[in-house]
Amino acid sequence: MTAHTGIATNLSTWLTAQPSVQYRRNPWFYFLYDGAYLLAFLALDAWILATGQQPLLQWQWWYLALLPVVIYVHILLNVFIHNCCHGNFPRPINRLIGEIAGVLVITRYASWEIIHQRHHRFSDDPERDPHHVMPNFWRFLARTMLVNVEKQLQNQAYDQFGDTPEMRRREQLRSVLSFSVMIPLNLAFWLLLGPEAFILLWLPAQAVGWVHVAHFNWATHNAHSPTGDYKPVNLDHGLYWLGNRIWFGLYMHANHHKRANIFNPAKMDQVLARRAAARVQ
Repeated sequence: MTAHTGIATNLSTWLTAQPSVQYRRNPWFYFLYDGAYLLAFLALDAWILATGQQPLLQWQWWYLALLPVVIYVHILLNVFIHNCCHGNFPRPINRLIGEIAGVLVITRYASWEIIHQRHHRFSDDPERDPHHVMPNFWRFLARTMLVNVEKQLQNQAYDQFGDTPEMRRREQLRSVLSFSVMIPLNLAFWLLLGPEAFILLWLPAQAVGWVHVAHFNWATHNAHSPTGDYKPVNLDHGLYWLGNRIWFGLYMHANHHKRANIFNPAKMDQVLARRAAARVQ
């Protein structure tokens, strides 16, 4: 293998391999990943400010009518990221779609994917699941989704590399770096969209979209169970029925936990039948 071939192979791996795979190999992955995003958005912000680039949108008050569409797209992007976590897009573009969508929902893809893989590994374990269920949704939102996700991201590092004082210091720095990226990222969208669109479209879509992500995780793990029998369940009634049809079977979560490599879990039986028929041929 030539040097050029080796560089190309390493670059291809960096651009296509899942973040969780790269993280297992390199404890400094997050510093490289979030550091690159931090520098990229600082550079973008500096360029916009230095050149006097005007917002891409010239605000019109009728744009407020687009808010339901913007919220729908935000939720759809999280559906796409969810599928990217399981490699359900073609491999050459799977990571690319995840990264673009991750920027637009402001988390970045790596944290979404690493946390989601941990969720599948420790589903409904109150000590290790990043978003284990509790009866009250608002408590779940505040304590589990906003606090426990970061805690479990740190626990993932301790599980992989050891719970040592050095690793705890490293995780504190990683946490500061990860959250620091949010500042130039949101500033970039403020500058690109303009203050009106940022405040009246961008921020509400982010807020509603992430409350929806929390409710999806809560409801589809049998949160309404009177006995605390929390586990993945399929929901396909009322508004959940509608959600399954506009967001690719999102609420058929028991099916998803059975076969995570199916893009639309509402169509699991049909997909498995086609795969079985293809194997016979």
